Amino acid sequence: MANPPPTKRQKQVRTHNVATLIALLTFIVITLGATEIVAIPIAINALTVVLMFVAIVVMFASRNADEYTAAVWRTGTSLAFVITASVMLFTPVLEGFFDGLFRAGREHDLKLDGFIVVVATFFLGNAWARLRGTI
Repeated sequence: MANPPPTKRQKQVRTHNVATLIALLTFIVITLGATEIVAIPIAINALTVVLMFVAIVVMFASRNADEYTAAVWRTGTSLAFVITASVMLFTPVLEGFFDGLFRAGREHDLKLDGFIVVVATFFLGNAWARLRGTI
């Protein structure tokens, strides 16, 4: 017996899952290039940034495809918000504390890229919710 054609909801879920995988892979490539672990040509880096942007737009557009996808999206965005707010709030305080403790200079040693923090925590929350299976 032939399988029935996928419904609109099933297509949206599949689209969201593929976009999530593409966004995660491009994030890994961008992170490897930014940390200079792997030398990535500028053209490839630009292509991955554009591809990641498109994947995130598709993920956002299909975030409410079904209840599970919406719950995974909420988990990822909630974790990204909490971790990003915590990092942006407490990192300067901790840096100042340790600089004072060890009588170091007053220069800012920690340079945080907000984009990396936000996207990394979103993907960690998203992966955690998917691996747990239930929200």
